[in-house]
Amino acid sequence: MQHDHELYSAVDDNVDGIVVPDDHELKLKITYEYHDAPTSGHPGREKTYLLLTRDFYWSHQYKWVRKYVRACEVCQRVKPAPFSQAPLQSLPTPSECWQSISMDFVFGLPPDNKRRTGIVVFVGRFSKMVHLAAVPAEVTAKQTARLFVDMVFRHHGMPIDIVSDRDPRFTARFWQ
Repeated sequence: MQHDHELYSAVDDNVDGIVVPDDHELKLKITYEYHDAPTSGHPGREKTYLLLTRDFYWSHQYKWVRKYVRACEVCQRVKPAPFSQAPLQSLPTPSECWQSISMDFVFGLPPDNKRRTGIVVFVGRFSKMVHLAAVPAEVTAKQTARLFVDMVFRHHGMPIDIVSDRDPRFTARFWQ
């Protein structure tokens, strides 16, 4: 449709969009506003395309946006690598009780009568049996090791492996 030299067209049955002529500079300016402008924030290929298609249409628009975003230095600099972290892998299931354990701390609990605000948790990964002990917020690696000996080693022997979140109290030189 054309009204007083304005060109627009129905892109689909429900949405009117501006049909952009095959003008490279015009497409660059429009795409800049939807991708690079401070109010846009480099939303990436898919989002830029969706934002543009709300208002504009031109031939091979998706391909244009893909090339534009690929050429954007900011996007390429801050885009996370496709596999920047190794994918998570499940741990093998132990075949015996207390052969493998997990250890962790929980802090921020209400204080008990000895002013301890945390617990150390030892879990047998095969049986899911749990041993818990109240600990102060400033529990040391040595105190944690003593609890391990008293609560796990004394009753179940030495596990083959220990799973932890690498808390300094588990990785301290004392344990090595």
